[in-house]
Amino acid sequence: MSASNNTNKTTTISSNKFRTWSLSLLILMLLSVAVTLVYRERIIVSVTNHFAAPYGVKVATLNGLAVQFDLQQPLFIKNVTLEQLVLHVDYLQFEKTTQGQTDQAATQSDLTPLTLPELPNWIPDLHIANITVQGSSLPKFNLEQLHFKTHVFQVIDFKALDLKSIAIKDIDFKYMAGVPEFGFSVWLAGRNLLEAKLNYIVENQNVDSNNVDINVDSADNQAFIKVQLTTDLTNISTIVNKLLPDLSTAIVGSATLETRFNPQLIDNVAVKLSFSNLGMSHNQQVMIANADVTVDTVLVLEGIDWLPEHVNLNIAHIDPINLTADTCASYTQLFNIDNTACQSFNKEASPTLAPIVITPELPLSLQLSIQERDIQRWQVQAKQLGMKVQMLDETAKNSVVVKVHTLQLTPQSWQGDWSFAVITNSHYVSDIYVPVQLNSQGHIDVNPTESAMNITVTINEAAFTAQKFNYMDISSENIQMALLAPMTVNIDKGEVQPFDFTFSTALFNNRYQRDYKIERLTAQHQGRFSAKAINISSDWQLDDVVLKTENTMALANLNSSDLSSHKMSSNQKTSNKVTVNKLFGYVLFPEQSIPSLIMDKYPLPVGLNLPARVTNRLDYQVMLNEPQRYLSASMSGGLTAEYSTFNKITATDITAAWTCSIVANKPDLATSLNAKCNINSDISSVDMGPVATDINFSGLVSFADEKLQVMVDNASAKAFSGTISVSPLLITDFDHIVGQLQVRNLSLPEVLELYNVPGVKVTGLLKADLPFIVQGAAISITDGSIEQQGAGGVIQIKNNVTIDQLKLTQPQLRYALELLENLHYDSLHSDIDYKPSGDTKLTINIKGHNPSVARPIEFNYSHEENVLQLFRSLRINDALYDALDKMNHP
Repeated sequence: MSASNNTNKTTTISSNKFRTWSLSLLILMLLSVAVTLVYRERIIVSVTNHFAAPYGVKVATLNGLAVQFDLQQPLFIKNVTLEQLVLHVDYLQFEKTTQGQTDQAATQSDLTPLTLPELPNWIPDLHIANITVQGSSLPKFNLEQLHFKTHVFQVIDFKALDLKSIAIKDIDFKYMAGVPEFGFSVWLAGRNLLEAKLNYIVENQNVDSNNVDINVDSADNQAFIKVQLTTDLTNISTIVNKLLPDLSTAIVGSATLETRFNPQLIDNVAVKLSFSNLGMSHNQQVMIANADVTVDTVLVLEGIDWLPEHVNLNIAHIDPINLTADTCASYTQLFNIDNTACQSFNKEASPTLAPIVITPELPLSLQLSIQERDIQRWQVQAKQLGMKVQMLDETAKNSVVVKVHTLQLTPQSWQGDWSFAVITNSHYVSDIYVPVQLNSQGHIDVNPTESAMNITVTINEAAFTAQKFNYMDISSENIQMALLAPMTVNIDKGEVQPFDFTFSTALFNNRYQRDYKIERLTAQHQGRFSAKAINISSDWQLDDVVLKTENTMALANLNSSDLSSHKMSSNQKTSNKVTVNKLFGYVLFPEQSIPSLIMDKYPLPVGLNLPARVTNRLDYQVMLNEPQRYLSASMSGGLTAEYSTFNKITATDITAAWTCSIVANKPDLATSLNAKCNINSDISSVDMGPVATDINFSGLVSFADEKLQVMVDNASAKAFSGTISVSPLLITDFDHIVGQLQVRNLSLPEVLELYNVPGVKVTGLLKADLPFIVQGAAISITDGSIEQQGAGGVIQIKNNVTIDQLKLTQPQLRYALELLENLHYDSLHSDIDYKPSGDTKLTINIKGHNPSVARPIEFNYSHEENVLQLFRSLRINDALYDALDKMNHP
């Protein structure tokens, strides 16, 4: 009982002592906290200045420190807040201290990785509303000490940047689930320049990033530091303009920079830069709006330089760019373009440009990689780069689309597949209004060297189409041109190497001056380009016409020595200018039937059938060197036909040949063309009742001063053992031709034999001079004469049934008829007139004698006949009776 009471008494005393000790401790703690809260700013300022003093940093002001307690948190502290912190920095002291540490670090050869301290399981949240950095000796930028000197740094005016006051606001530190997060914002002159956020994260390398259930203690876990910086580009526009006064450009939008690195592998840092709603403007006019751009890379520390292991550039979106009369000036000033480029937008200008819309073809992406951390071994890849340019006018939408596919660039080779497309029917290209489409695609390979670039461009496909072409008196439809095989162009050291090409041409429903019409024109061309000449050989099909052409353009480099005879303005370049020195080639018309193209324009006379075959070749040369610009050409050809018929007149074995020369010796080629053609033609025979043989023609056809004239040197034929020819004549008006037909040594017996008159014999030769006039298609002969050639001849009529019958029925004519039985004529003369209708009038006078009669005999008679019927009938009896009657009754 006593022992029990003693024990209870001891326990009670001990309990009272513990309560007293606990209460005393609690009171002490509360007093400590109270003292700390009262003097917390002073204590922190003193402690901070003690540790920061060697660096020249002093805490000038510390206000609004508050601690929020939570009994459920370790140490009962939930978070700590601070309203204002003002730091004063002595930059000279700071530079001196840090410079000494840098010198010590430079003596160490090994790179010391960033080591993060072991963090406890819990750290209270921290929030500081505002930190202001002040100082009288803030940094001065010395461009001479910069590691790299570029054009950008040379134009930056660092003196214009005000660094007297920098404020850091909204500093937040959070520590949740063992992962710290730190954020703050940077302000300058009342503008929010930067939002910063840092994370310390742990990832499991063997688990999908979408799986949030990570074992922190796993050996596969790896810690990373992630930094995210966000800025409103509008707020830094003023600073940029101070640094770059020549830019004078407002920058709008926002940008985000993300970095990620392993603190144990500080030599590998992942960086990602994002631009949202990035735009640039001049005079507050936004030109490029709503651009979403992302650049991510991995930077590798190599010695003292950071090298990008890879760089990915992705442009997810860019709004179309509108180029108008209002925005053109802004673009020209931004890109330093001559402002005269905007004059075409003027409504008073001709032609007036419609608004132009430039739209990037998405996606736009680039990737740059440095292989094996060697700056000399890099590679750039692009999935697709493209741009579409549209010109919107009232009549049509004109567009140009350029794309680059699978671009690969390395120091040794630049390669890429490309495509190009144009759709337009705008008159802005030229005065000719033509709907046009052009599509092409190919490959480019560039091999850069130390001295030059070797470029290979391959055009795999190319096609040009135009719906309708109409210019002055020329029109075509459905024009098509296309490559027939891939074309490769090599450029070595700035010079284009020779290359071959082949393409086709097709045009339909072609018209010229409404008189020439070609339903279908097709051609295939083969060409070769070299530094000295461009040669194109072509095979043409024009409806039923086949042509072959070969054309060559001789090229020349225009250097200073070539300029002695040229007038050039002071701003023209005088070297490496390629000019066309000369054009030459030929047009071949292979042997073929006379084409309908010519027959439709120059139809043959009605009733003429000429199944001929024609060939022709034109060789030309155009000299373009001023001031001796001229054209020279030569042409030769021929025509052959086995026969030809015209109103039952038949010609056989027809041949013709011509040679021409063309010269233009004045600078104005169009008005100075002179052409001369020598023509020779032969016809074996012409059967029109009487038969003419050995028919030939030769003459000179000339074209001068835009006038055509023909000089006939010789036109002759053989008939009745004599010759029929045309005196030399000059034809200047083809609707009115005046000439003279000459007949010599015409055999009278052969003429009489043509009519097959029995019992009549004649001897002697005739000659004739027949002046003629060709008026259009009509031929007339006026005051023509026919007479004997030589001493005369004999007319004998015996055993002629017609004459014998006259003697019986008309005795009064018997004497006259007997005189004709043996008439020796000394003079035979006839006047002849021929009308276009074919009517012919002959007035005949015969003088002579009969050996059996003493007195002389004179015989006169007139005969009218349609010569077109004369060769088909022998109606001379009535005329003979009248002549005999007049002879006996003068």
